[in-house]
Amino acid sequence: MALVVAVHLLMIFVALMDYQTMDPTLSKEKKEESVVAKSESPCDGKDLTGKNREVVGDRVNLRVGPGTTFERVTYVNPNDADQELVARLESGMRVVEQCVSGGWARVMVERPARYNESHQGWVAREYLQ
Repeated sequence: MALVVAVHLLMIFVALMDYQTMDPTLSKEKKEESVVAKSESPCDGKDLTGKNREVVGDRVNLRVGPGTTFERVTYVNPNDADQELVARLESGMRVVEQCVSGGWARVMVERPARYNESHQGWVAREYLQ
């Protein structure tokens, strides 16, 4: 399960990085890979926002996809590599809304910075302002 979550997060990260750089010197092969990665997401490029948001709920779950039917995002406890923790957002955390799909937003934690790699996923937009 952790491997599936890690692969999904990696695909999201790679797709976002390719979109942000838009480097015309990328090889045709790399461009094709980024298109495939983007097409697997409900945010196919037309709903990209890049907006800064603040979390307004406590213990808000992050999901691997846009809906409660998707698993919660987990990460390895930095103090105990054998323990897996559920990634949750707390009131006041700053996130970057990468894109939206219905009532859900794909986000990446901006502050506190210690969570910006482990806390990436989908959250109900009602918990963002």
